[in-house]
Amino acid sequence: MALAAYETEVRSERQMAGIAAAKAMGVKFGRPQGTKRTRVPDVKRAAIIDHKAAGWKISDIARAVGLARKTVYAVLSQAA
Repeated sequence: MALAAYETEVRSERQMAGIAAAKAMGVKFGRPQGTKRTRVPDVKRAAIIDHKAAGWKISDIARAVGLARKTVYAVLSQAA
């Protein structure tokens, strides 16, 4: 039991040292920054705006373009 705890501690120390070395070299960790603007293609963005202008319901627009309703609301709020 003590050996396993020691190995875990050593492995953790090596991992932290590796992460520190990578950060010192400028490596970035984590998910890249982005916005919904960059994730929604312009074709879909235009379709959302056109469908809303034509009087479509949000759920119907979301189903037609294949996006979540929350994303449709975000696109419409950015367009306004």
